[in-house]
Amino acid sequence: MPFSQVLQALGQFAAGFTPGSRPTPRALEIDFADLNAPTPFEQAAIGTWTTEDGSILIDLRPDGQFHKAKPAAGAQHNGRYAVDRSKLYFEGETGWVALGKLKRGKLSIGEKHFRKA
Repeated sequence: MPFSQVLQALGQFAAGFTPGSRPTPRALEIDFADLNAPTPFEQAAIGTWTTEDGSILIDLRPDGQFHKAKPAAGAQHNGRYAVDRSKLYFEGETGWVALGKLKRGKLSIGEKHFRKA
């Protein structure tokens, strides 16, 4: 049997296993608006936090910026923050850095403990 006849026979044999017409592929269903949506961890962190005695207020904004105020002292600080699961990384406008931990609805930064206002 010549080689070309073997290839033709294999082609006919394989044609029985493949569908005659392929279905048209569906368009990708990706909602790009959801890509910029905050994660559940970020959503839990966003908002205004205050110490139990009310001496410090921290406003965590959805755009990754924060505003810290000490009303009694009249001091204010701004900067940015990032959320990595239950850890929050703060960087102030003057270069100071701090690590915060979010656990059971309470935010701890160093020895200070905050709750949502």
